[in-house]
Amino acid sequence: MTVIIFTISSLSTLTSFAESDIEEQPVLEGVLVGETVEGINSNDVKLSREVLSEEFDLEEEVRNMPSIDEMTKDERKLFDKIVEEQTELSNVTEKEIFKKELTNFFDKESDTYNDLSAAQEELVEEINDSTLLENENLAFAKEVFASSFGVKEVEAAKKKKSSGIKVGVSVRFAGAVFNAVIGFAVGGGVGVIQSFIIKKGKAEAKRIFTKTVSSRLKAWGAKKLAVSIGVAVAIALNYLDIGT
Repeated sequence: MTVIIFTISSLSTLTSFAESDIEEQPVLEGVLVGETVEGINSNDVKLSREVLSEEFDLEEEVRNMPSIDEMTKDERKLFDKIVEEQTELSNVTEKEIFKKELTNFFDKESDTYNDLSAAQEELVEEINDSTLLENENLAFAKEVFASSFGVKEVEAAKKKKSSGIKVGVSVRFAGAVFNAVIGFAVGGGVGVIQSFIIKKGKAEAKRIFTKTVSSRLKAWGAKKLAVSIGVAVAIALNYLDIGT
């Protein structure tokens, strides 16, 4: 009976892996501005005079964002609040891992500090490792399954699962990073970012964000993405979760 239960469980899981198609992942994941998100209302947000002033330079503020060990008490409180919000918006199951890696990205003592690709890879690796125990518990059933359907089919399904995790989580993580740096600069989470867009107007916001995001992508080792970022920013202005 135990073998049958494990085998059925494995079959169901592997079938779901095979049916999922990473090519169907939306290019832009996020929350439309018109949609309601609990606790987020950009209409109620008031920006500081500094952020609203003509002298405010978002690109410079983002570039000069301090490492978490250099933040003031108030800055760290704001940062932690943004990280918590982004972790919730990420919709990932492994929230503690996501939050830890997002925090590490802004910690100069971390191996993944300001390295987007390295941070994404480490996040995916940590998530894969977190499922290792579950996989080990199903190991015997998978052996039985493999003997019936073939090792190649099982390995292909496992590989597809890993790819799916990598694509989805990597996109969400990159989005959270951008929301964090922009939010930190303007003084809050996604509601504050939307308020900033409303105050600046879409045309000006597009110019500011394109310049800022492009420079950060180059600094974080993703120069190829920086080339076409203007189009993505234009679309993202219609989303509450602009980072993603």
